[in-house]
Amino acid sequence: CNPHMTMATMDGKRLLTTGTQKNYAVIVDLKTREIKKVRLGIAPEHFVISHDGKWAYIGNMEEGAVSIVDVVNGKEINRIQGFYEPHGFSMLPDMSKVYVSNLGAHEIGVIDVKSQKLIKTIYIGNAHILASLNLDKKLSEINGIANPTLTLDGRYLYAADGDSHQVAVIDTQTDSVVKTIAVGQNPWRAYVSPDGTKVLVPNNDDQTVSVIDVKSNKVITTFPGGEGMTGINFVNGGKKAYIISQSESALYVIDLEKYKELKRIKFGEGLMLETATTTPDGKTVYLACSTNNSVYVIDGATDSYTRIPDVGLSPWAVEIIGGNSYCH
Repeated sequence: CNPHMTMATMDGKRLLTTGTQKNYAVIVDLKTREIKKVRLGIAPEHFVISHDGKWAYIGNMEEGAVSIVDVVNGKEINRIQGFYEPHGFSMLPDMSKVYVSNLGAHEIGVIDVKSQKLIKTIYIGNAHILASLNLDKKLSEINGIANPTLTLDGRYLYAADGDSHQVAVIDTQTDSVVKTIAVGQNPWRAYVSPDGTKVLVPNNDDQTVSVIDVKSNKVITTFPGGEGMTGINFVNGGKKAYIISQSESALYVIDLEKYKELKRIKFGEGLMLETATTTPDGKTVYLACSTNNSVYVIDGATDSYTRIPDVGLSPWAVEIIGGNSYCH
């Protein structure tokens, strides 16, 4: 079914994955191994599960709709229209709202959890920049917003817009843009450090990484990055970051205290590194590699790694319960 990503409920009882090719979700009871299939819209990919483990909000990429799934009973209970390639999801800590990024548009959708309705659309990007773009081209050619990234307290949201080369800061109380921050060319998404003080943004067209100070909402430094960056993982409490360069089969290791590049870890030639997850203690990173069917286990203290081979065909992402997990 071409599972795109997985996520476990916070209590560790259930695991959910989306079968993108077959248009359904799979819910696994991790104790009994019982499986439930839930029919969804066209090409479901990314999603978020509510903190109490009861509901999942799943984006049907090719239908422009978000499915709300009862995780406990294994049923789709609603399908909300009005999106353009719904890609990334974040839920507020109080579970009152879900934010949905549109990869095929320059906007964030706000879903009210109680009413299960799309209550607002937040538009991202300077008007004069977007006006110069050919918005009549296919959705897949629009570099919209990959993910709505919340601060640790849920007070603000960072949305990187690929075409306008900006990161919008959104106040989640008013659901309005309070600031836009110029970054590099074609920013992919924002990643918040474990201490909540910094936001890192990989910019894939100019191969740089912008570091934003959360307090001032300004870019405080920019690092050289790699080609085709797919993710960022933090270790040692956010003192160090690993920048994943898929096209270079390498990790860029960044010191976030002294703001300098420490080294580059090369895994081989022609290996497609995907995304990674960090253990809850921030000491170890698990990185999927789709071309050699492996997961690399990286020690955050020494940067040494070991390889777990034969994990299945073309592993795409890794999930750890209680850890820092994400997908493309």
